[in-house]
Amino acid sequence: MIFVFTLIVISALAYGIYLFFYIQKRYEESPTELKSIYTESRYLSGFSNNTLKLRTEYMLIKTVRDSIIIYDYRSVTDSTRNLKISYLTKSQKLKFNLSDYKKYETKTFQSNKNSEIWFDKYEMKEPIIDGMSSILFNQEYGILAIANLLGPSAFFMDKPNDSLQVRKIIEKLY
Repeated sequence: MIFVFTLIVISALAYGIYLFFYIQKRYEESPTELKSIYTESRYLSGFSNNTLKLRTEYMLIKTVRDSIIIYDYRSVTDSTRNLKISYLTKSQKLKFNLSDYKKYETKTFQSNKNSEIWFDKYEMKEPIIDGMSSILFNQEYGILAIANLLGPSAFFMDKPNDSLQVRKIIEKLY
């Protein structure tokens, strides 16, 4: 009788542990069902030391899922310059280059194309000396600017030559 009771207890514990790890694994996985995919053009203006260093076209592929939006920026001319950023909708955090960014300031910069679109400022959750300083981001638009005090800054515009708007963003960020 003790043997049967011990076997039942061990089986119940094993099943409980299996169920715990199974649920945890399912929770960590990305949702497999896509809601929608959008594609738009963006034009990168790269500045370093207040001088234009790069101007190129990107395709933005935005994949919207249940709790995450993935922004995949693909360079039309050079695939080594591609970048991907994820937005966690529930926690309103950005994940970029293995770093987490949290919302630092809301309604930091207003779009010149649509006065109802505002960009929020995101900062690294755990800042590092040579890391990016801030990101201007809007859930619908994606990245507007990635500022870097020690290196080049990137501005993703919806028009090819929007230098005036880039200058306004620079003034706001620095």
